[in-house]
Formats: sequence, C-alpha cells, structure tokens
Amino acid sequence: MNRFFVRLAGRSDGVSRRTMVEVVPLLLGALTAAHGQLVTPKTVPIHQDDQFAIFPTTRAGMANVSIALDDTLADPFTNPAKATDIRGPRMFVAPFSHGISAGRGGGNTLPVGGFASGGAWAGAAVFALQKLNHGPTSGFGENTAANQYGSVVVARRLPGGVSLGASAYVAGLSSIDGVDLLYMGSDRLAESGSLSDFRIGTMKEWGGRRLELLVLTNRTNMTHDVHFTTTTWLPSGGQQVTTRSEHNVDETTIWGAHTQYVQPVGDDGWRIGLLATANRLSHPKIPNYQIQNIPRDPGTTYGMDLGIGLSRAVGATTFGVDVIEEPMVSDTWGTAAGDTLVVGGGVLHAGEKTVQNHFTFANQKIRIGVGHEFAFSADSSGAFGFQFGMAVSSINYRLHQTNNVQGTDRVQDQGWNEWTPTFGLHWRSRNLTVQYVYRRTCGPSACIDIASGDKVNVVAPSVVAAAASPMSVNGGTSHVHQFMVTVPIH
Repeated sequence: MNRFFVRLAGRSDGVSRRTMVEVVPLLLGALTAAHGQLVTPKTVPIHQDDQFAIFPTTRAGMANVSIALDDTLADPFTNPAKATDIRGPRMFVAPFSHGISAGRGGGNTLPVGGFASGGAWAGAAVFALQKLNHGPTSGFGENTAANQYGSVVVARRLPGGVSLGASAYVAGLSSIDGVDLLYMGSDRLAESGSLSDFRIGTMKEWGGRRLELLVLTNRTNMTHDVHFTTTTWLPSGGQQVTTRSEHNVDETTIWGAHTQYVQPVGDDGWRIGLLATANRLSHPKIPNYQIQNIPRDPGTTYGMDLGIGLSRAVGATTFGVDVIEEPMVSDTWGTAAGDTLVVGGGVLHAGEKTVQNHFTFANQKIRIGVGHEFAFSADSSGAFGFQFGMAVSSINYRLHQTNNVQGTDRVQDQGWNEWTPTFGLHWRSRNLTVQYVYRRTCGPSACIDIASGDKVNVVAPSVVAAAASPMSVNGGTSHVHQFMVTVPIH
C-alpha cells in the first residue's frame, strides 16, 4: 500500500518558494514489499507502507531482496503461479506493530494464514485484522479504527514445467496512516472505503531457469469526510466561530503487466535476475485537499520498474542485491467550477483547465541483504539464523506547471532519499519456525532524528485564498516490530 500528492513548497531547509502543485494520490496498498508489481508515484515523505505489510516473508530482515532470491512465503502472493513451489501444508501467524513518530499513525495487526498443496494443485491464504491509531486531526470521538484484509491464491502445475495461478486480495478500510496530514486545519476526519487487487500469473521453469509473466488490476476507493472549525477575532473583541464540512472521494485504478527472469550463473551459487514492470494508473477522482474553490479532476500516471538482481548462496550464507530504475510520468489538472477571470484579460469558462501539471519522475531503489544460519542439529533440521539489510529509495521528480488563470509557466525540481535498515532473527526446528524482524524507515531526516521527523512545507495554490505562511507537514519516522510463527502440518 504509500500515498498522496500534495502542494509542495520545498523542504524544511527554510525554502519558501510559492508553488501550486495539484496532483494525484498514491495507492497505499501498492507499496507493500510482498505485494509488488505496482509502480506508484510519491511526492512527499509520508510513510504508509507498513500498514499494508500483512503478507508473510522469509526475507524481511534482508530488506526484502527479491529479484534473484526466492521467498517461499511471499512469492505466492506476488505471483500466484509460484504457489506450486509449496511443499507440504503449513500454517503461520505473523502479528506486528508499527508506529510513526510525532503521533502520525501506527497500530497493531494480526495476520493468520496457511499454505497447502495436493497433486498438481496448490493454494495459500492470509487474513488480517488491524487496529490503527488516528492522527491528531481526527480529534473527536474514537481515536482508533479497524481495518480488515484478506487474500486467497490458487495455482495449478501444468505439463512442461509450466504453472498457472490466480489471486484475489480485498481490504475494508476505515483509516489510512497519514491522511490527516493532507487536511491541515481540520478538527475531525472520518475515512471509509476499500482496496482490491486481482492477479493472473504464469511461470515456466527449466534447467534452473525461471520466466514469470503476470497481469493485474488494482483499485482503491476511499471517501474522506472532513470537518473544519474556524475562529475569527472581531474588531469589537469578540469571536466568530464558523464550521465547514467536506465530502471527498479518492479513486485510483491500476492496470499492470510484469515479467521476471532468473537463471544460475556458474557453479558457485550465483544467480542473476531481471525484471520489467509497466503500470497505468487512472485517477477518476482526486480529493480536494486543503481549502480550495476548484475541484480535483481526472489524471493519468504511467510508471515502469526496470531492475537487475544478483544473489549468492554458499553453504549457510545467503547474499542478495536489487537495483531498480523507476521512471514515471503523471499528468493532472484542475478545472474551473464556474467562469473565471484570467489575469491580463479573458475568461476561462466552466469546465476548462485552470492548472495543468506534468510530472517526470526518475526514482531509484537499491536493496541489499545478507543472512546466515548456524545449525545446531546433526541433520540440519534445527538452526538459528540472523539477517541484515538496507533498502534505499531515491525519489526525484520535475514538475512543469502551467497556470492558465495567472498566465504563468514554471518548473520545479524535488527530491529526497528514504533509508530502511532491517534486522531479523529466526530459530528453526523440524516442527516450528519462529522469526523476529525489525525495520525502520526514515528520510530525508537521519534515522536517529526521531523527534523532528520528515518535514515538507506546504502552501495552498495561489489561485485560491490561502494562509500567508506555509504549513509544515511532519511525515515522521516509521518503525515495525514483527513476530512470525510457522508450523508445518505433518
């Protein structure tokens, strides 16, 4: 699932450039590491991926390195055809807690599920219940919200080393981390909606090589009911209190295709992998963030992932690295609710574009991980192991914006890095595997700078009434503690 475009005015380095960026929301469910093949844009450092990390994985402590490394738990939920690699039934429970500094979200989640295989058929399922803590602006009433998630995978092995699979993933959402940051000045926020993801995948294996193909569709449909209270001091010394409510809709639909190829290199345990992903995101409705008198209107985003991965397994030690280039383009606009006067003369009629935004992204991702096991039984059925990893995401984009009301044209560059160190421990026996994982995501601030978090200065567009000084968005620094217990069924 990170995820909204907002109006950027620079970072916390004191930059006060006025801008007017009206852009599309990111798809939160798309950003979970175990449920990849979704390429979504991000324009502010607000951390939201951890909320959706319900899928089991054996590589979480290795920063989820995945291009040239197999993950027997996570792979079936990424490409359902890979469920045919399951050997024997097993069950798992993977409770985790996540938090974001500065009180910007977090909660507790309990995923449970299992894997099964019989003959040519295989399947997997996971269900999760989640309690989230609302952000500070959701002030009145309950300060927690409940979400539900579920995913089912079915696959069949065909002759010739070919496998075919399908999966369905749905979520009922009553809260999403960080949304309150996008409605500065509100005193109450109620969210509701759903997320769905459907996939069909195939896989061909021969001579140690593997080729995967996948098509998917993903849809987010959320509503935001926002309440504002404004107090104005009158010349007489009294106060005037006014209230206002907004009902906003957030919709995004993704269609995507993905291919991945892996093969061994030499006889020393090396493997190389290549991946290519293409997504088209359509945004039928974009929320009306902040106080604005123009609606958010449809937009379209095209994104790609082009990656290479290397891994090596030597004895009880495993190493992997992924390098991904992520180009994207996004076009969004606003339209006039009524006839609007143009600076310098002329009129924009109702429905005509007031602002046109063209974003060009040049993002990069690097994931590096290493793991080692120490056997404590003669037959290697029992072992203790550790994992270390580091993931770095470099987010860079250029905005070319045309303001048809003001008659201006401007270009702005933005960028920052997000760092995610990971650490994992596991203990494995013939009848039980216990795993603990810790990860932390921070940037552009340092990982040790818990108090200040990540800040982006935000101002409203110049075509509408706005506060004289920019407002500050503190995205915070996120962390996750997760335990997982896996039990084979003999």
